[in-house]
Amino acid sequence: MGIPSPSRPRRLLDAQLRSRRLPLFIFLSAALAVMVLFYVLLSLAPCAVGAARCYRGYQSAYSFDAERANNPRWMGRLPDAASLTALSIPGTHDTMTYGVRGPDVQTLQCQNWNLSTQMEAGLRYFDIRARLRDDELHIYHGSGYTGFNLADVLYDMFDFLDENPSEAIVMRLKEEGKPIGHDNTLTFEEAFNQYLLSMPRADYRLAVYNASAPIPTLGALRSKIFLLQNFPAARGPYGLQWDGPQMALEDDWIVPDIYHLADKWTAIRTALERAAKAPLSDTSLLYLAHVSASVGVLPIVAAAGPRNRSVTGMNDMTGQWLLDFVASATAARAGIVIFDFPGQRAIEAVLAWNDQRQAVLGV
Repeated sequence: MGIPSPSRPRRLLDAQLRSRRLPLFIFLSAALAVMVLFYVLLSLAPCAVGAARCYRGYQSAYSFDAERANNPRWMGRLPDAASLTALSIPGTHDTMTYGVRGPDVQTLQCQNWNLSTQMEAGLRYFDIRARLRDDELHIYHGSGYTGFNLADVLYDMFDFLDENPSEAIVMRLKEEGKPIGHDNTLTFEEAFNQYLLSMPRADYRLAVYNASAPIPTLGALRSKIFLLQNFPAARGPYGLQWDGPQMALEDDWIVPDIYHLADKWTAIRTALERAAKAPLSDTSLLYLAHVSASVGVLPIVAAAGPRNRSVTGMNDMTGQWLLDFVASATAARAGIVIFDFPGQRAIEAVLAWNDQRQAVLGV
């Protein structure tokens, strides 16, 4: 005897169930497709799905959003007697590279905000690299032209100091490479002196350097630019010698790959600890730590970590360290902390060290 066929009511019930399963299947498939698309977009471009503090698909809690910081007069809270060596100063590496364009932009770009925005945010150290071209100093990163010359930089700084006379700027001026072109009649030093002689306000905005005197106090430098000289000069010095006997410098800028960022972090931490452990009364050294790296890994990867977030970037590591130790009773200063693509939290993590020690900075 064969298997009996279902009754008509049973066949009707099965058909109804199948018709109900079909929309549910379509709904689940659509939901799965949306989830897959979301994670694909997240892996390719996290900024496209609403993540904060993003730039070019890289995400970091301590990077990119310097425009949110508003600290144009933070030095005004500090005593005149404070030595420059006692301060904690946020700065930028290859400051003017926000203007880099062309196929090498990822290799050469180290900043995403212009100089005026950086100064308003609270940054006070700037890394200016120039090459002699047609008897003028043009700003480069290696062979990459930023689109600016030294006059552009100085006019922006002069304008800022006009509006904020309580502030002081520390500027590294580096000869970035050999002269370009065949129309140069001046040396780098001679071209620099042309700016000092011809630019309005240069005579009183550039601090006069005395090599036999101690590193100046904040009071002596207010409304001025203190030069760190990184170029040869026959008539100088014009500023504190770069990597000279009065400078404690960390600048490990070659990182073979992202997995060696751990070694870079060790170098940064060691430099920060050295600055923190030296007593404020010792004004013999200016402490500088480069958070940046630009060979072996892209500058943006060193700063923020890779897009897949498998390695923590140096900005986040440094920012968190600064916040962890800001209240330490045995820590003196962070020194000059030099970032690529700094964000609000990184800048203000450095500045918090001055606020914490405000009462003893001039003692």
